[in-house]
Amino acid sequence: MVSNTPLANSQQNLNMKIMEAKDSRIKAMAEAMRSMRILKLHAWETAYLDKLLKLRDVEKGWLRKYLYTCSAIAFLFWASPTLVSVVTFGVCILVEIPLSAGTVLSALATFRILQDPIYNLPELVSMVTQTKVSLDRIEEFIKEDHQGKPSCHGNVNGTKDLAMAGEIVIEPGEYSWEADTSSKKTKVTLKINSKVSIGKGLKVAVCGPVGSGKSSLLYSIMGEIPRVSGAEPMVVGSRAYVPQSAWIQTGTIQDNVLFGKAMDRSLYEEVLQGCALDRDLEIWANGDMTVVGERGVNLSGGQKQRIQLARALYSDSDVYFLDDPFSAVDAHTSAHLFKECLLRLMSSKTVMYVTHQLEFLRDSDLVLVRCQPHFHT
Repeated sequence: MVSNTPLANSQQNLNMKIMEAKDSRIKAMAEAMRSMRILKLHAWETAYLDKLLKLRDVEKGWLRKYLYTCSAIAFLFWASPTLVSVVTFGVCILVEIPLSAGTVLSALATFRILQDPIYNLPELVSMVTQTKVSLDRIEEFIKEDHQGKPSCHGNVNGTKDLAMAGEIVIEPGEYSWEADTSSKKTKVTLKINSKVSIGKGLKVAVCGPVGSGKSSLLYSIMGEIPRVSGAEPMVVGSRAYVPQSAWIQTGTIQDNVLFGKAMDRSLYEEVLQGCALDRDLEIWANGDMTVVGERGVNLSGGQKQRIQLARALYSDSDVYFLDDPFSAVDAHTSAHLFKECLLRLMSSKTVMYVTHQLEFLRDSDLVLVRCQPHFHT
């Protein structure tokens, strides 16, 4: 048992290395499966296969070392009855203890009884080390910081009695993706210096250079970025968010637009027309019952963007956060979406939209310009 203790510790460390290598390989494999069309388009199959094989080689290297330690532990345990017998009788001979036939047979019988449990110990040690590694990973995940309260005031029912649904109040504060209360050196992702109040029905445009933090502003208002300092922003009423990278669920076009809500035929058709999806439905053989592939793999970028915009419109929320919704479509379609969606269907809604196109700024009620590290109105 003493000789197996360092081997068991080594086995635990190797098990952790195996799990880390396996995570890296599975992550790369999932990334390749999600981006298979891009890999085929650029003829990157061989290069990415080499990357996956290298990750697999790393995993096999740790597995090989792990199996060596398992073999060493199994050898020691399986050889222990014989070794114990040799040592026991050898010591008796050295100290001149008489060994009768009865004594030897009794000792051998005792060693035989202990033999079966000892043979099962290698498997037990392996299972214990694997279980400990798994429990440590689960414990590490459970101990991670989480939001135990609503992300913003809009989720609290009582707040609607204090302010009108659709109002937004942005308070001064600092936000960071890597917020750590125990560390004083927190890298600030976004800093808001002045208070901004947005009334119901206003259209607020957010513009600025690429990578300046326009999307981070939306995330901070929705409560998705941890707040380092300052007051919490307030969003009153229900919210809908349209991300810059379209998210499409596997299913029909209708399922993606309704998203679990009951069918309202007049609203549904109005939303499809406003998002310029009626033209696409005429082309598709099954119309809105056309089944899209996994994550919309058989849809163009513009179609996916318009479908998720239609989903947000159909939700009939009080506040809309649109993260550059016009970037994935052509100029004619983007003008149609701005006119029909923002100015007509969302005319009574509060909308914050990120855009790089200057022609969409003049119809907004307020423009927030991101100039690092501050926002200007």
